[in-house]
Amino acid sequence: MKEEISVYRQILNDINRPENEDTIVLIGQLIAPHSNNIAKHFYRTLLGNNHASSFLNHDAVKYRLTGSMTRWVDGLFSYRPMESDIDDYINAQLKVGHIHARIELPVCLVNYGMTLIKNKLMSHLIDSSLDRNQLANVMVIVNNLVDCSLAIINESYKDDLVDNENQNQAFRLHASAHNLAFECERLRTSLSEWMREIMIMVQDQGANITNVPTIRHSSFGLWIVHKANLYLHGRSELGILNQLLDDIDEALQDLEGEENEAVVESIVKSLNNLITNTIWLLGNLAKEMIEENSGKDTLTHLLNRHYLDTVLRQETDFSLHKGMVYGLIYVDIDHFKQINDDYGHDNGDRVLVQIAEILTNNIRTGDFVFRLGGEEFLVVLGDIDEVIIGRVAEKIRASVAGFAFKIDKNRKLNVTISLGTAFHDGHPDYTRTMKQADDALYKAKANGRNQVVNADQPIETYRGIKEKMK
Repeated sequence: MKEEISVYRQILNDINRPENEDTIVLIGQLIAPHSNNIAKHFYRTLLGNNHASSFLNHDAVKYRLTGSMTRWVDGLFSYRPMESDIDDYINAQLKVGHIHARIELPVCLVNYGMTLIKNKLMSHLIDSSLDRNQLANVMVIVNNLVDCSLAIINESYKDDLVDNENQNQAFRLHASAHNLAFECERLRTSLSEWMREIMIMVQDQGANITNVPTIRHSSFGLWIVHKANLYLHGRSELGILNQLLDDIDEALQDLEGEENEAVVESIVKSLNNLITNTIWLLGNLAKEMIEENSGKDTLTHLLNRHYLDTVLRQETDFSLHKGMVYGLIYVDIDHFKQINDDYGHDNGDRVLVQIAEILTNNIRTGDFVFRLGGEEFLVVLGDIDEVIIGRVAEKIRASVAGFAFKIDKNRKLNVTISLGTAFHDGHPDYTRTMKQADDALYKAKANGRNQVVNADQPIETYRGIKEKMK
């Protein structure tokens, strides 16, 4: 953020030139009588906004925030001829941004609030006795000051959010997938024991059960409330687990005090289904997290999509800044569905494993092979030229076509693949290169399969990147 702040410091230095001193002082004099009303209007409007009001309360606005906002508005229009004055002002705006990030105030509300302030400032200036030329000059300075302040606040806000996300990511990395799997297993056991307690209570008390142990105070409930969001942030399973927690609580409320034995039996059956679904979800979640966080496809032991973006960002950076152009080869097994249908999914898996071995054996140790899912693979070749990429792709195709794939009962099978290639053409968005290779693969399949199709890219593009880096 150091470079960005130096830009804003230069903007503030330009605004606080000696020739602007009288104008800035005049603005301060014109706005000072209205600054408190501007602050009140600001908070009154935000309190009336459903989204914004959740971050505010009336007492805080009345006794603290209105005064702080009044001082902030007054502070906007102080002449600052000294570098130390400008540094103090920048630090004050950075502090505001830190607070916004700490409470996770959405940036859209920050921008909305600043628009409210700017509109009020302009309204009061228009109502003043300034002539046309003075008003135009004053409005330019006010606009620049407000925009610069907002930019510094948002810069600080963004920087803190990145730090927060890095800390969250570090926590999720620290809480490894294997640890999560262990915790999920403990939770599954805890849920089973909790349900057993309910069953014992039903057997002992029959109808009219009281003092039902709440799920929210069980190990499972506490884990969902306090830990699940840190482990599972952004995953759909988090919402499902929270809904299951609510459904279990609702069933418990129905159970407590119920006198009809048939109704009690129905509720217990519903509870048992909810617990069974939760236990299944926890087990499935643990399995998925281990697979995803390993970065490896569990069947072929190739890389999975988890690190694809990381690798392509790196290779794109090398291509753009070091002239080390990379190439992509999309690989798709021909008629793979037919293989599964005719020989079974177990034999389909055997084919996938052997394809992965062929791909690995036909690339350099510095290259990458990903299984993208199903029967589709992606090879990333670093520092190549247009001749090498085509040669490697054809070598892979021929190796597969000439290989006798071993399936069950000592049977052997002939398999072919289609391939599409593209090299990085200098565009900063690597998904463009991915699409070019994918389109080439589509042509290979449309043209009859068992062939290599190179993306339609002018060779001058590749040579231009290499020449630029010389």
